[in-house]
Amino acid sequence: MDSSVLSGAARRLFGLCKGGGLKVCAAESCTGGLVASSVVSISGASAVFAGSAVCYCDAAKERVLGVSRATLEKFFAESPECAREMAKGALDAFGADYAVSATGFLDANVGEKPAELAGKVFFCVYSKSGKRAACSVALDPNAERAENRARAALAAVELLISEILKNENIA
Repeated sequence: MDSSVLSGAARRLFGLCKGGGLKVCAAESCTGGLVASSVVSISGASAVFAGSAVCYCDAAKERVLGVSRATLEKFFAESPECAREMAKGALDAFGADYAVSATGFLDANVGEKPAELAGKVFFCVYSKSGKRAACSVALDPNAERAENRARAALAAVELLISEILKNENIA
């Protein structure tokens, strides 16, 4: 994927947020801060970006974002349930209008977890009004991790844009 695709989506997000007076934040695992990086690469990002937490291991998801131990044990960190709690935790921590989360597997290395999770990434957007949306993408588990990481970050930014357009009176 050409990096200009992600930076273009980030610029669109920036414009929507700036025009609507909105602040966004992120909770990232497998994207490793790439969502945040794509936004803060834009001059003036502090007007729309409240912050990001990169929580790669389960303990960080639990301590920093408030993901429950029960969720991590029952559903794994790479699950829609965890993505939902990550987004809510980021929203609470950063006090933004919208939070997006990304968690999953970028390749076939799923350890002892179910093989069908290979290449699967889960996302959630949470708004301060309590609205929530989730999705997942199935990436090619044999592709380069960097490529899948960029695709996952793009999916997160696009979900955030979609939810803002759906819920706010801006265009």
